[in-house]
Amino acid sequence: MPYSLYYAQAPAPPDVGPHEVLTRLVPVHFSTIEDALHAAALVIRGGQHAWLIDGPGVRYGPAEIEERCRPIFDVIGRKRPGR
Repeated sequence: MPYSLYYAQAPAPPDVGPHEVLTRLVPVHFSTIEDALHAAALVIRGGQHAWLIDGPGVRYGPAEIEERCRPIFDVIGRKRPGR
């Protein structure tokens, strides 16, 4: 399973690098980038924060994850607390 999603209840600190994420959080693994992004959208919708998606040729930080999840939010809705 080549794609890993790292998420937490707290937002990623602005100065956190990929190495800190990879050593501080436990990943959830997916076989496709689409599955990882769908899971990230569900994580965000549930009120948690996606920190990183890492895989072959892919390293998305929080802002890019949010951007790439927009089409998914259009389908499933976005009920993130505070939004």
